[in-house]
Amino acid sequence: MSVRRSLSSCLLAACVSACATSRPVAPEVTPVPVQRLAREPGCAFEVFEEREPPRPYAELGTLAVTGNEYLGKEGRKELLQETACLMGADAVLLPRPAERKVAGGQRVREYEARFVAWTDVPARVATSEEPPPLQQRAPPTAEDGYLVIPVDPEWTGESIGTAVHEVKPADAAKQ
Repeated sequence: MSVRRSLSSCLLAACVSACATSRPVAPEVTPVPVQRLAREPGCAFEVFEEREPPRPYAELGTLAVTGNEYLGKEGRKELLQETACLMGADAVLLPRPAERKVAGGQRVREYEARFVAWTDVPARVATSEEPPPLQQRAPPTAEDGYLVIPVDPEWTGESIGTAVHEVKPADAAKQ
C-alpha cells in the first residue's frame, strides 16, 4: 500500500508541475512614451514618492536624479521643477532610491524619476506663444563672451544644470 501511495503522490506531483508550467504567459507590455507641450516655467505638478498615482497616466520620459540624504521632499520637487514643466508633465513618480556612501560618510541617493501626464483629461492644444516639446528644441547656446559648461554630476556642490562663466579678454590671452 505504501508503494501505491508513493506512486500516486509522484503522479500527482507530476500533474501539478505540468499544469503549473502549461499556463499561458502574458506578453510583457512596454509603455510607449508620449510627447506633451511644454508648460509655463514654475508650473504646478505632483510628486508621488514610492507609490503609484490614483489616476491613469502615460509616461513622458525618465531622468536620473542624484541628491544627498539631507535633500527633503520639497528639495527634490525643486530639482525636478524645470524638467517637469519643459516636458509638460502633470506628475513625477519617484521610486525608492538607490543609496551609496561617498567620501566623508555622506549618503548619496539616486532616483530614476518618471515624468507622466494624466490620460483622463484632454491634452493641451498648442498656441503660437508656447515653446515646442523638449525633444524638438535646439541645445542651448552661449551668448557672446560666455561659455556653456555642463556641471559634473559627481561634484558634491551643484549637481545639476549648467554653469555660465564670462570669458574676459585677459582670460582668453592666457589660453
